[in-house]
Amino acid sequence: MSDYDSMDDYDLPELTAQEVHARVEDWLRRLDDLFARIRSWATTRGLTVKDGEPRPMLEEPMERVGEPARDQPTLVLRSAEGKEIWVWPITPWVLNASGCVDLLSQKGIYTLIDRAEPLDPPKWVLWKVGAGGTGRPFDPELLAEMV
Repeated sequence: MSDYDSMDDYDLPELTAQEVHARVEDWLRRLDDLFARIRSWATTRGLTVKDGEPRPMLEEPMERVGEPARDQPTLVLRSAEGKEIWVWPITPWVLNASGCVDLLSQKGIYTLIDRAEPLDPPKWVLWKVGAGGTGRPFDPELLAEMV
C-alpha cells in the first residue's frame, strides 16, 4: 500500500452518486490509458506483459452512495532475466490528486500520482518511495530504471 492519505481519513463534502460514479469511470479510463502506454513501452523493449489479478475497489465514497465494487486492472512486466515490475492501482481518491498507482520492483517501490484535477486529462508524476525530493513527470521510459 501507498503511504498517501486516503480521503477516508478526512471530513469531505458529500459527493452525489453521479459524482462518485463519474470518478470511478474516469479512474478506470485513466488506468486503461496508462496501462496501454506501459504495455506499448514494455513490449517494444522486449519485456513480457501479462495481466495480474484484478484489485477490488470499494472505498468509502462508493459505499456511501451505493456504487458497486469494481475491479481495477493490474500488470506484471517481466524482463528476459526474470526481473519484474508489478503495477498496482491504489485509489482514485487521494487528497490533492486524482489517484495513485504503485509500481513495485526489485529496485524499490515507486508511486505514480495523477496530479490532474478530477475528470481533467491525467498528469502522472513518478516518485521513488523513501527517496524524498520532487516527482518527475511520468514517461514510460522511466520504467527502464526499475527493471
